[in-house]
Amino acid sequence: MAYEVEEAKKLVVEAGKKLIETGLIARTWGNVSARISDTQFAITPSGRAYEDLTPEEIVIVNIEDCEYDGEIKPSSEKGVHAAAYRHHPEVDFVIHTHQRAATIVSITGMQIRNVYNEYKDVLGNRVPTADYAMSTTNSLRKKVEACIVENPDCYAIMLMHHGTLCMGKTYDEAFNIAETLEKCCEKVLKDNYLRHSWAKSYSDDDKRNYFLKKEDAGEMPETICDLGASVRNGNMFTLTVADVTVDVDLETGLGINGIAPKCAKIHRAIYLAEKCTMIKHIATPDVIAVSCTGDPMIPMIDDFAQIVGLDVKCSPWIDGDTDDCAKNIAKAIKGRNAVLVQGNGALVTGNSDGDMQALEIIMDKGCAAVVDVNIFNRPHYVPKMECFLMRTVYLAKYSKQIDKK
Repeated sequence: MAYEVEEAKKLVVEAGKKLIETGLIARTWGNVSARISDTQFAITPSGRAYEDLTPEEIVIVNIEDCEYDGEIKPSSEKGVHAAAYRHHPEVDFVIHTHQRAATIVSITGMQIRNVYNEYKDVLGNRVPTADYAMSTTNSLRKKVEACIVENPDCYAIMLMHHGTLCMGKTYDEAFNIAETLEKCCEKVLKDNYLRHSWAKSYSDDDKRNYFLKKEDAGEMPETICDLGASVRNGNMFTLTVADVTVDVDLETGLGINGIAPKCAKIHRAIYLAEKCTMIKHIATPDVIAVSCTGDPMIPMIDDFAQIVGLDVKCSPWIDGDTDDCAKNIAKAIKGRNAVLVQGNGALVTGNSDGDMQALEIIMDKGCAAVVDVNIFNRPHYVPKMECFLMRTVYLAKYSKQIDKK
């Protein structure tokens, strides 16, 4: 049964916050809606932070033509939600997520043909994958709608390079589908590693070393160099490495209230080359693993192309020659929001805490995708033109809009 308008708006706001808390989305990537009648649904607005969302900002949209009233724009994926309600009259709540494991599985373009027995009660016998189309486009709506029509008994759908669509009769059922799909996809990734490696048991470390062996890149390093995090304030920046914080003069590179560590040269070079106010070293295991290959990253996920860049270069780590290393890193990150540092993870740049949080999540997910899709032997990349268009729109519109809040 459809929700009353006020209840629908309240649940959509609640769901947006829950998506952030559970890690099923980053920033406002993904969207939520609730049916309010046979002809309308309530949906999250476009480009507004979910943490501060209010019921007054939720938009009512027509199922038939996606028209709406008011100045607040609904999510750009409203057509996908409308298709779900149009073809599933019993569905009253829809979640579009960019959750980690399911997004990685979607990159392969394969469907989950035989869902594990423990997940069948929630997911059914299979989970299909909709063909790729650029996010927010009418082409994406058509391809997702085609997938819904072709799989009328499936309430979880993966969107290639993009995420998922989870359709439930209620708020709780939609979330249960999303969370169960993530567990299922995590198991798919683990079993895929076991199948290809012939390993008798699974561990994340063993999987990463298997990936590096395939890439002739040795093994995971026992230690890495801490490249720190910094915040710029005018002609200086505050750099934190381990538990030590030092203010550094941007012009001279010298410490103002202490001795600047060697990695201050890297931060200084980036600030002089790029218009950013924050830099952070990302050293999660998957990011370190990908950095060990020395290879650049090409986007496999829409989010990555938008937030990080059209590619991410890998700059050599020159231990003991910080000047040359800093120069190379600053050159490699130009026009991007991240650079891999060989064997040492990555550095990301932004202008707000929201930027840095999103970049950390997306870099880690993107690098996990490189590892797992390599083991699948089914790498597929987002087309270059789509990457360019999404990145351009993100820089011109979205990144400015979200930071108004």
